[in-house]
Amino acid sequence: MSFRRRLVVFLFATLAVLQASTALFAYSFTRSTLVEQGKAQLTAADALFVRQLDEIGVQIAAGVEVLALDFALRQAIAQRDHGTVLSALRNHGKRVGATRMLLVALDGAIEVDTGDSDAGSRRFGFPELIDTAAAEGRASSVVAIDGKAYWMVVVPVLAPVPIAFIAAGVPVDDQLLQKIQGLAALPRDLALATDGGAGRWVSLADGPGAAGLIRLLPPISALLSPEPMDMVSDGREDLVLAAPLATPPGSPRVIAVIGYPLAEALRQYQPIILAPFVLLAGGLVVALAGALLIARSVARPVEALALATRRIEAGDYTPPALLAQKGEIGQLSAALGSMARAISEREEHIRHQASHDAVTGRLNRSAFDQIMAGRLGGEPAALLMVGFVRLQEIVKTVGREIADRLMRDAGERLAAVIGGASLARISDTAFGVFAPGLDGDAATALARRVVAMFEEPYHEGDLTIDAVAEIGIALAPVHGTEGSLLLQRADVALFEASRAESRTAVYEPAADPHRPEHLSLMSDLRTALDHDGLRLFYQPKLDLASGRVAGAEALVRWQHPKRGFVPPDAFISLAEETGNIQRLTRWALASGIAQAASWRARGLALRVSVNLSVRDLADAELPDRVAGLLSRHAVPSSQLMLEVTESAIMGEPDAAIAVLRRLAEQGIALSIDDFGVGQSSLSYLRRLPVRELKIDKSFVLNLAQNAEDRTIVRSVIELGHRLGYSVTAEGVEDEAALAGLTDYGCDHAQGYHIARPLPADAFDRFLDEARWPGQRLAAAS
Repeated sequence: MSFRRRLVVFLFATLAVLQASTALFAYSFTRSTLVEQGKAQLTAADALFVRQLDEIGVQIAAGVEVLALDFALRQAIAQRDHGTVLSALRNHGKRVGATRMLLVALDGAIEVDTGDSDAGSRRFGFPELIDTAAAEGRASSVVAIDGKAYWMVVVPVLAPVPIAFIAAGVPVDDQLLQKIQGLAALPRDLALATDGGAGRWVSLADGPGAAGLIRLLPPISALLSPEPMDMVSDGREDLVLAAPLATPPGSPRVIAVIGYPLAEALRQYQPIILAPFVLLAGGLVVALAGALLIARSVARPVEALALATRRIEAGDYTPPALLAQKGEIGQLSAALGSMARAISEREEHIRHQASHDAVTGRLNRSAFDQIMAGRLGGEPAALLMVGFVRLQEIVKTVGREIADRLMRDAGERLAAVIGGASLARISDTAFGVFAPGLDGDAATALARRVVAMFEEPYHEGDLTIDAVAEIGIALAPVHGTEGSLLLQRADVALFEASRAESRTAVYEPAADPHRPEHLSLMSDLRTALDHDGLRLFYQPKLDLASGRVAGAEALVRWQHPKRGFVPPDAFISLAEETGNIQRLTRWALASGIAQAASWRARGLALRVSVNLSVRDLADAELPDRVAGLLSRHAVPSSQLMLEVTESAIMGEPDAAIAVLRRLAEQGIALSIDDFGVGQSSLSYLRRLPVRELKIDKSFVLNLAQNAEDRTIVRSVIELGHRLGYSVTAEGVEDEAALAGLTDYGCDHAQGYHIARPLPADAFDRFLDEARWPGQRLAAAS
């Protein structure tokens, strides 16, 4: 549709909408006012109807109370003269308008019923009314019986205490409703309804035109609204209020249904509502003529401008020719030309910002991903992540502005050395270099050139900053064929580079702690701990002086149901990282102490050694937990040794030493494992409450062949003895090493030459069959 037609249609439609809106507003306002008035009338009518029923109840109750005071009736009741009582009830029921009168015994049994000669076999269906009448002197309520509504009034018969109750049922029927409508000026659409038993409401009594209201009500199962409801049926619109009446528990629900005919109320306002529509027809004729005249003078230049905007939309930002027309249209033409030029410049700027880092001017992560996605395939490629780990420290020291200038300088240095490779800033502290065609050796050589280039500090005035670069390398397709995966693995390699002397590292899958199989391995470890999937193996610990096995080191073994045997090094470090190591230690302590109790029961005095981690030494509850396990299994503390590494103590030495002292005070022996390869100093060693040093196996494996190892081992044994410690050597692999350790005065030895780690049953067989028997309790004492 052309602009000219659109303008005509717009002007014509605007007036039409305005006039129609006015008419609709008048109709909506009138209707909403009538609805609010109708709701108010229905609410007031409901309250008035309830008051009228209460007044009827009071009148009926007064008449029944007169009957209850009749001496002859009370005497007949007392003598159980049911014939006289029945006659009196019938006569008095006619006077008060009750169609049914009942004599109810104190226990609720119906003794006389004017509507049922066989009343003796039934009970009064509304015991709550009996209780209320007994307490308050009278009770009344609307009830539904056999599809009819009654105003049921109950009064006690006193002599002077209650001897029975008289119940009068006055029918609430069409006639009574019409009477109430006449007395109280209630709406003509009034009805009573009850649960008909088929999921729908049924009429108990209704006035003229009210029967149709009941059909509009929602099903029995639905919740009735406490407010009047707007309902339409058969072209008729009504406001309907369904108000529940108070009924005793034995009666079906009874509701008063009051209607307000909204359509009839609106009929008298029809002339006011139709008037705007008549005005609308005349106004539209005038509007059509005016719109045609305006469109002819405005549409043509606007159509020319529309053609120019379509060119701009298509990407042609050539400014349109200025129109000769003056006024707003001419100004619009000039503004459109300026806008086209501005859009061209701004779009170019936005494209640059969307793909470049604001600080360094280099490509950003998004553009870098697109470049890798377009060039990754079967050909080799290298991704170098160049990280500046000291950048945050630099920011905190000299500020963000200088740090930004340092990163700009870093980008320029990288661009000068990487040749044709793609360069991007991929995080606050790292650049990415994507070099298609480079293999591992070439990528490593490039990384070393980059590291060497950043040996030259960054200078700014008198300020000199050493911006150390570290580089992680991932190779395609060896380490992945997707850019996101290569970035992830280059990041892992960057972490390894921070610990490497060369400050470069190529991604190694075996060293990646974030591999998906590691995540599943930790989940499987938790399952194994929960379902007894781990086992403890025991490596004998030989007392070199006595030639007997004095103890055993408990070592965790895991036979995975799918992966088979999982080496301890593969899951213990992960357990340390994820916090599961404490659960693992608790399991090992419980299992090891239980095994010590089993050996003790067989007369063996074997000390069980269990390893502790750095996280265990931070657990202040560990000493209490160990004491509880020893007490539960009746194992002396002298039969337990806990082994800790030097590095575990050095992490938090004060907290670790406090926990170790509490353990030592219980009589538990403590041992320094892997002594000689950790970080401890003699000053810390002097503070530790340990009883044993374990020489690391790296010094023992080649003891017979290496003179330096023999010197170190003899020195450690002598040092340990001078400090009052016993000394154990690990890694005894041959008879020569065992003999040498015996000559040096070493106290204990363990290693494959003596025995590999064994399950408990195999360990017992080893004690019976090997040349080194187990130490007995009698010998220990």
